[in-house]
Amino acid sequence: MELAWGMGLITWQDSQPAGWVDAEGTPVPETEIADRFRDEVIARCGIRPLADDEHLRDAASIDVATVYLPSEQTFAVADEAEARDYLAADGTHTEIWCDEGTWYVRKAAGAKVRVPKRATLTRTVGGQIPTDFDPTRWGITPAMASGLDRIAQWNLVTAVEAFISSGFSPTELLQACHPADVSTTQGTGIGGMMSLRKVFLDRFLGEDRPADILQEALPNVVAAHTMQAYIGGYGQMIHPVGACATAAVSIEEGVDKIRLGKSSFVVAGGIDDISVESLTGFGDMNATARSSELAERGIESRYFSRAGDRRRGGFLEAAGGGTVLLTRGDIAADLGLPVYGVVAYARSFGDGAHQSIPAPGLGVVAAGRGGTNSQLARDLAGLGLTASDIAVVSKHDTSTRANDPNEANAHARLARALEREVGNPLYVVSQKTVTGHAKGGAALFQVAGLTEMFTHQVIPGNRALDCLDPQMREYMPLLWLRAPLRPAQPIRAGVLTSLGFGHVGALVVLAHPSAFEQALADSRGEKVAKAWRERALSRLRAGHTRRLDAMCGGEALFSPVTDRRFGDLSGDALTEAEAAVLLSPDARLDATGRLVARVDA
Repeated sequence: MELAWGMGLITWQDSQPAGWVDAEGTPVPETEIADRFRDEVIARCGIRPLADDEHLRDAASIDVATVYLPSEQTFAVADEAEARDYLAADGTHTEIWCDEGTWYVRKAAGAKVRVPKRATLTRTVGGQIPTDFDPTRWGITPAMASGLDRIAQWNLVTAVEAFISSGFSPTELLQACHPADVSTTQGTGIGGMMSLRKVFLDRFLGEDRPADILQEALPNVVAAHTMQAYIGGYGQMIHPVGACATAAVSIEEGVDKIRLGKSSFVVAGGIDDISVESLTGFGDMNATARSSELAERGIESRYFSRAGDRRRGGFLEAAGGGTVLLTRGDIAADLGLPVYGVVAYARSFGDGAHQSIPAPGLGVVAAGRGGTNSQLARDLAGLGLTASDIAVVSKHDTSTRANDPNEANAHARLARALEREVGNPLYVVSQKTVTGHAKGGAALFQVAGLTEMFTHQVIPGNRALDCLDPQMREYMPLLWLRAPLRPAQPIRAGVLTSLGFGHVGALVVLAHPSAFEQALADSRGEKVAKAWRERALSRLRAGHTRRLDAMCGGEALFSPVTDRRFGDLSGDALTEAEAAVLLSPDARLDATGRLVARVDA
């Protein structure tokens, strides 16, 4: 129902009788929504043939081809200046003249011109943002939505969802933390691709483009809207670009900021899009699966991403990513925030000297430096865990010949170095087989997957795995599932790896939320831990109710910061008030929603 609502397939109608209606305005009983729209929702989500957008039509783009005129051609132009621009560009093949006030340009035979041409893509399947996704349904105004790049819209919506689903708001956050202690490390691998196309290609073709489109093409601006339009914090705005490892590096940066005392709360994550340029660029490198070859083998499009399989042919590009909220344990305890997982370890590595930029390396193995005395082992021990408690590895698994075994090799070596219990399987989840590869957003999907495993205590199967590559036999204790498994022992921890072009690799270990609850009970007592649990559950219920209320015509989920939280102040008065807030250690958001320099005890 939520997906159908977000796509505009159903809308809540308050007029009598109140209820859901379809796109034509016909009432739809709520009990029938799932059966009626299930197939259409699935067809519009996830991995599927490329949907049409402003640049793609029928899995093809309109490019330009260079041709040479077989005969001279004449055309009129607006004025003398334009005519002389044509002459300056190609004086050998160009004549200009004015006749009765109209300027003409003649191109001689043999002149080079560029003509539109349909270019069919070899990669015609991808993991895509839901078709007809509409950010205005979350409360983003049409004017704001039209000015944001497509992934900036999506990123902002995911940030809103991250807060809403936790029963928490930016208002509460700034009532608890100094605004300069609220930071963001969200990043992107490429940036606003739709905007980049307008900056470069539309300008080259002489097409109309927004005057401020450059800002939407900048990698940091894609993520900056979250802080500037929704949260309003004054802390660090670090926006890493780590190719396909961006989201994992973002988490590392956020954790470091908190541990260093620079931040109390960090909005982290990663995001990227699909474009004609990325589809062709990755295809030219043979990094992605060639759609026709897999289809000829009888493989359905939803199974083109085939991590670890003997018939794997490269990754399947995807759009998307999202937001993860990071904070110190004491803030989560004091505010009763739901905890989806504890970051036990987060660190990125290089791969040393390499001849090939995209080829994977073993740099993440350095996480086990020192074996059972490594920082990783000590961080696990600090939460009462060992390497043997890590039940699952969410692999980067790009379905390429080189990456999948290389990454398995790395985890097998880490398991030995950390003296993982012999015979204890490390279950492999290759999540890109479901989501596709979102580049900068990839690790964010993996984090979400691991936290769901903590919640449901089920390890999903690898649905596109028909026949495991025999090479994987070398990499004990890794074990590949083809069907979901509820393990006999609780899933207490999981590890993910994220690897990016440029030889940046990152490893993140998450522990089950019970590690937080146990630490809280040990430090503050069982009574406090119980009170936190009850308040956190209450927030989860409140968040669910809040979302349903917005879907049913209530207050919009997104609430923009319209007055910068300084009321109706302007000019010098605004400057003085803002400076006072930034200089006061006790500055907080007061009960009226204004940032003030002091808070009464």
